[in-house]
Amino acid sequence: MEDELTLQQKILTNKFTPLVLMLFQLWFFFYVIPPDVADNYFVLFSILGGAITCALSFWLIGVWCPILYDKIPIITGLFCISTLFIFGMAFIWMTTQFSSNQLKKNGVVTLAVVVDKTQYFNHKGHTTQNMDVEFVLPDNTKHRSNILLTEHEYHNIQEGMTLPIMYSSAYPDVAAMYHP
Repeated sequence: MEDELTLQQKILTNKFTPLVLMLFQLWFFFYVIPPDVADNYFVLFSILGGAITCALSFWLIGVWCPILYDKIPIITGLFCISTLFIFGMAFIWMTTQFSSNQLKKNGVVTLAVVVDKTQYFNHKGHTTQNMDVEFVLPDNTKHRSNILLTEHEYHNIQEGMTLPIMYSSAYPDVAAMYHP
């Protein structure tokens, strides 16, 4: 038992452990997670990856430059916390680029039926709107996709309406309102 604790302590105090974990984490989130999965769950992955990045940033500075906590603790803390937001913004930008590129390269216009609409309110009064649409793929299978809406679109669209959408033939979950 004592040898295991010593090994654990060696791993936790090794200067390269947090660096290797940070590189592994960035590689995993930006290269291993399939882009269509990242696009569908971008909020979850942005928060999760940002939190991991933030924790690893505190660990990295604690192991590599512990004097920063003593000399400039507020700036050091703010820097580490900012990595959460930097990661989140980078991940959201990556998924947005993926969706946009897919629609440009593989976009197919079709008619879809609005199955469900949802509007989320936050504590500041801002809203996020989306809708689930159902459409038929070229192989005659029905597919359901979720599309983000503006507030104006949300109020003008009703469940059961048939609307033109554009989806990616390579990743049918990537879809958007079609505005010719």
